[in-house]
Amino acid sequence: MNEDTWRASFVHPQHPWRDFEHHFSGDREVPPAHIRRPSSLAGMPAFDLYLLSDSEPWPSGSTYTYTQSVLGHLGEHEPPEYCLDMEEDGAATP
Repeated sequence: MNEDTWRASFVHPQHPWRDFEHHFSGDREVPPAHIRRPSSLAGMPAFDLYLLSDSEPWPSGSTYTYTQSVLGHLGEHEPPEYCLDMEEDGAATP
C-alpha cells in the first residue's frame, strides 16, 4: 500500500459475514466520518451507512461500523458532512 492509499474495514455487528475491507485512493488529512455504500433493500435501491468507529491506524486505515440502510439512490440524498460515497470511487462492491 502506498502513501496515497488507505484501507477501510467495514464491520456489520449483527451479520459478521457481511464484513469486508476496501482500499481507497486519495491523500486525506483525516478519515471521513461517514461512508455510504450502494446496496439494495427488499429488491429496491438503497445504500448502507457506515460510521467511523476507529481511526487509530490512520493514515494507513480506519474502521467503520454499519448503522443503517436507507431506501433510494445515493444521489437522491444529501450526504452528511465529511462523507465519502463508495460509488464515487468506483467501489460499489468490495
